[in-house]
Amino acid sequence: MIEVPLWEDDLPAGPVAVALDEASALLDERDPAEPGALEEEEVPAFTVTVHGTPAPQGSKDPKRNKTTGRIHLVESSKRVKPWRDDVVAACLRALPRGWTPLTGALEAEMVFTLTRPKTHFGTGRNADTVRPSAPLVPAGTPDLSKLARSTEDALTTAGVYRDDALITDYRRLRKRYHTDHGTLPDVMATAGCVIRLWRVKQERRT
Repeated sequence: MIEVPLWEDDLPAGPVAVALDEASALLDERDPAEPGALEEEEVPAFTVTVHGTPAPQGSKDPKRNKTTGRIHLVESSKRVKPWRDDVVAACLRALPRGWTPLTGALEAEMVFTLTRPKTHFGTGRNADTVRPSAPLVPAGTPDLSKLARSTEDALTTAGVYRDDALITDYRRLRKRYHTDHGTLPDVMATAGCVIRLWRVKQERRT
């Protein structure tokens, strides 16, 4: 009669047992919080990379119409329209044929890359080196919330989603200088923005 081993200690020390031990060790070392540890990594519903100079939307300046004499409020930044055009063009290239605008609650992620001013760099041999006195992050204009506003509206114009009111949360909303490219995720080598959208998983309330 052949006895069948019932416990791990009874397994023969062969290649199969070694492989099982190694696989078990890898599973034990894996962080449960790591994406894909317990379930497949979540895939965004839409992703696009936009090249161009991000511009804020929302600040208005009064301007008198020379013909009617009336005062109108116009965008302070003349770069708003070019930026929105850049976003729309990039989205139209990225959208698959037959795309239907997203509906339902969405979570968004936008990482804006801004070009460092030349005054942040040295001169001569140090023309490519950021001055020690230069700010680490763009803690000034343009306002981050206004950058998001112009970009959200452009996504609506492009038909990515029905309306920007669908965005209920931001997973990441950030602005950084292009000099952080290669050291921070999604920071580009030139000015622009990396955009991702996720559908919000609807959970039943108990």
